[in-house]
Amino acid sequence: MVLEGKHYRDNIDITREDICQRLDSLDEKPSTTAVSPGDFVNEFEELSKSTDSIVCILVSRALTASHESAYQAKRHIRRQNNSVKIEIIDSKTMAGALGFIVVEAARAAQQGKSMKEVTEIVRDMISRVIYIAAPESLKYLINIGRAPKSAMIGEMLDVKPIIGFVDDTGLFDVVTRVRGKRKTLSKIVDLIDRYADTDKQINVIIHYTNGADDANQLKDLITARYDCAEVCITPYTPVMIAAVGPTVGIAFYS
Repeated sequence: MVLEGKHYRDNIDITREDICQRLDSLDEKPSTTAVSPGDFVNEFEELSKSTDSIVCILVSRALTASHESAYQAKRHIRRQNNSVKIEIIDSKTMAGALGFIVVEAARAAQQGKSMKEVTEIVRDMISRVIYIAAPESLKYLINIGRAPKSAMIGEMLDVKPIIGFVDDTGLFDVVTRVRGKRKTLSKIVDLIDRYADTDKQINVIIHYTNGADDANQLKDLITARYDCAEVCITPYTPVMIAAVGPTVGIAFYS
């Protein structure tokens, strides 16, 4: 990300606490930058020392130019070593939803499944995972040009949006709007019914920005209502906070 002209690497050069403290006092709004081709080349080269098959699963292409960097790196590696196969996949989502996809791909790889089998598992997971978030404001997404088209209307009316990746577009969409934090948390839980088969166990990751009170409340609401295989709570990273501002969100699938 870029803060006041200086570049920071997520969770390396800046912490979540740093960005939370600085977010509202910055003279210039933070912006995000794509991963460089060189970073991908370094990673692919390191991996190619121990494997000839690499599956690279990236955040939604609609949110970042990192995909083009990955393809440039893939072409470079191919020129250096034709035996290395690299599959770059658009997850069409982000945050914990992307995490679920990556974890299942890693499990499949550890079980000795082929590259084709791993990519099939990845594409199946992409069709199942859902990410929903309730930012306090859409001004941060508006600033980086990633807000839903109807964002300005909600901002003017001071109605809190619930946004998410809920289809195959890879774009944020406004799922619904509510007034008041209590209603927001309850509505997030209600939306699980809309997008998951709750006759099955569900897997949930709960995200928060600064302070886990809302996340813990969400966990209590979810576990009281649904049969959960796993429920994890994790903070957003600095880049995510810079992009969406103060937010609580969930990723889930059944």
